[in-house]
Amino acid sequence: MSKMQILTRILIPTLVPIILGLILSIIDKSNDKEIVKSITKEHIVIRLPKAYLWVGCLEISFFVTCIVLMTWFPNGTATAWEWILFVLLAFIGVAIVLKTQIWKIEIFRSKNYFICRTLPYKTYRILYSDCMSYRFGANTLELRTKEKTFHIDTHATNFEFMLAMLIQHKIRETN
Repeated sequence: MSKMQILTRILIPTLVPIILGLILSIIDKSNDKEIVKSITKEHIVIRLPKAYLWVGCLEISFFVTCIVLMTWFPNGTATAWEWILFVLLAFIGVAIVLKTQIWKIEIFRSKNYFICRTLPYKTYRILYSDCMSYRFGANTLELRTKEKTFHIDTHATNFEFMLAMLIQHKIRETN
């Protein structure tokens, strides 16, 4: 086997789960610290983990670097589809960064509502009495209200407080 085959067949499939495991471990440790800070607060903010921000920034950096290298050092092998793919992947990184910075949920322990801000800067004031049910999906909590369905990342910082408030207000869990 050549060095390239070793890299593509053994090393990369081994490194990807290790790197993802490290990222999730960092997220869990960060979330644990935030839970301890928020345990006695009246106003709790649920945000996406900072690790998502870094993943988005790295993705933007990588694909913009690829685009710059393809532009400055062309070798005639780049097709239009590769350009489009790299630009789209860079925009996905931008979307991740924007969602990490904009999306949040604000919970108030003594109020009968919470506030959710979504990506296009739309803010919703949601009464717990308007919440019909919730269910867990793959890494998300799907909260159904009378008007809209909200998807909440289960790795979000202070997510546990949202779940506790849903249980406290007797919102039913569905399968």
